[in-house]
Amino acid sequence: MGKLFKLKKWLTVPEAAQHLSIVFGEEVKEADVLRFALDGHLKLSVNFVNHAEARCGKVVPLGDATFHEISPLIRDLISDERKGKPIMVLDGLKINDSEVLKLEETIVTLNGVYDLPMIGNEQLDVEHEYQSLTAGPAVTLQGLDGAFVKGQDGQLCQLQESFDDNEYQAGSRAHLRKLEEHIARDSIDSSKAQELLDQHKEKRKEFLEKRKAKNDSENYYPAGGLPQDGVLVVRTNALREFEQSINDAPASVDKPMTTTERNTLLTIIAALCDYSAIDPAGRGAASQIAKLTEKLGATVTDDTIRKALAKIPDALEARTK
Repeated sequence: MGKLFKLKKWLTVPEAAQHLSIVFGEEVKEADVLRFALDGHLKLSVNFVNHAEARCGKVVPLGDATFHEISPLIRDLISDERKGKPIMVLDGLKINDSEVLKLEETIVTLNGVYDLPMIGNEQLDVEHEYQSLTAGPAVTLQGLDGAFVKGQDGQLCQLQESFDDNEYQAGSRAHLRKLEEHIARDSIDSSKAQELLDQHKEKRKEFLEKRKAKNDSENYYPAGGLPQDGVLVVRTNALREFEQSINDAPASVDKPMTTTERNTLLTIIAALCDYSAIDPAGRGAASQIAKLTEKLGATVTDDTIRKALAKIPDALEARTK
């Protein structure tokens, strides 16, 4: 990417894989990028190309969460054992063992890039994409709380879908699109087609009347996952953090040599000197050995050799005790 990388705020997953391949000098595939994200090493984001709807909220400690009592009518339907006994329900969504997300009623529109916290169905979507790229099994798991994203301000949001975009909702615009496709695909005769369209028109009136009477949030429901036109991306600052974490990983450190190990090596050097008719304490011994290291292609200076040779007498004495 070079200099242009500094100008970009985010890269697509293929671009991120290419960038990491260059940085680390080894092949990094798209699937690797997704796996890094799934394993918590790299922050993944989504770009809402055509925006998305959501309910945002505040994360509070579980100890500060509030509860409400469910309706007696619902309570008595749950179990005979609970009849007449209060049942308290958590206000909000439990996102982990210690925190609760309290959602606001207002529906907001999200544009641009948002991070994936990997606490809901957004994680399943990424896992599905990873399995597809690696010829793995289909992901059949489903989460009940929907998909979540996080803004750069840290605010957590639950993605929403409108009942008007649900093709199974009678009177919705999505249901009309499905109906029109059915008429065209099955070559429905004009009279029957008109009858079906008239029925939808009546259902549409009912749908709009009910929607108008409801609160804004009641016309939406938690999205099953990320929108199909949402593009997975990686922020460039997230890539830098990932690169830094890899570069700062502690390298394996050799254990310091023990006295016994050092004396053993010096004894071996003394034996080789004796075999080569070199007196370690003699004049010019260091120069002779230095020339041998040059022939070997691993030159060691006279001074370094001289210091090592000076330790041989003590090592031999220690070995012979």
